[in-house]
Amino acid sequence: MRRLALADGPAPPPGVRKTGALDAGPDSLERIAEAIRSGEITVPTAATYPVEQIREAVTTQAQRHVHSKIVITL
Repeated sequence: MRRLALADGPAPPPGVRKTGALDAGPDSLERIAEAIRSGEITVPTAATYPVEQIREAVTTQAQRHVHSKIVITL
C-alpha cells in the first residue's frame, strides 16, 4: 500500500514532495477524483454540514482548529 501525505506551507515534512497546479496535467483532476472514489486516496473530513447550515460550517472553518476538510452537502 502506498502512503500519501498532503501538506501546506513553505517547507513540507521530510519525505513529502510539494507540488502545485503548475505540476498538474490535463487529466490530473479526473485521476484524483477516481482515486478518491476507489478508496486509493482518503480525504479526512472534520465535519459535514447541509447547505442550510453553511454559516456554522464557515464559523467552524474560521476558528482554524480544523485539521481536515469541512464538507457542505447540497
